[in-house]
Amino acid sequence: MALGDGIPIHCTKTEGICNSGGTSQATAIASASAALIWAKHPKWTNNQVLRVMMQTAAKPTTGKLPSIYVGYGSIRPRKVLLDGEGDPGPADVNPLLAREGATKPDPSASASASKSPSADPQSTPTPQHDKKSDKKTVAEPKKNDDNSSTLWIAIGAGAVLLGAAVAFALVRRRGRA
Repeated sequence: MALGDGIPIHCTKTEGICNSGGTSQATAIASASAALIWAKHPKWTNNQVLRVMMQTAAKPTTGKLPSIYVGYGSIRPRKVLLDGEGDPGPADVNPLLAREGATKPDPSASASASKSPSADPQSTPTPQHDKKSDKKTVAEPKKNDDNSSTLWIAIGAGAVLLGAAVAFALVRRRGRA
């Protein structure tokens, strides 16, 4: 989650800068945070950047993760960039598919990735759990939203790019008039 309230933008009805808020502004904050982390650690994969963002997020104080309201918490890139917190973990294991309670990564991940240690030992139990709970937690991501989360991420990224292109075109057009 990223805060998207009180973000300065170009006013649409008047000249100057106005405060705005919403998911478009929050998306810009989240993507900029990921870009800063990636710039400092250019050899990390997208999975590793996402993992450290999830690990260093300000977690909700109640309820389970991900929360329906704030996901894995409010992003704090400073924790990674300045404080050096967060373990990037394995490069080829998607942290969204290795949900809390799962004892092994997504079955479609490579064999070497399934032998990798957990990125966050506190949120992922060790493999000594009984077979019944292992089956239940590993099967959960498949029926919940493996495919739909990828779709929503792609739609969100497309919407952000479209919005940026429209804003750029409007600013250039306004500058020529």
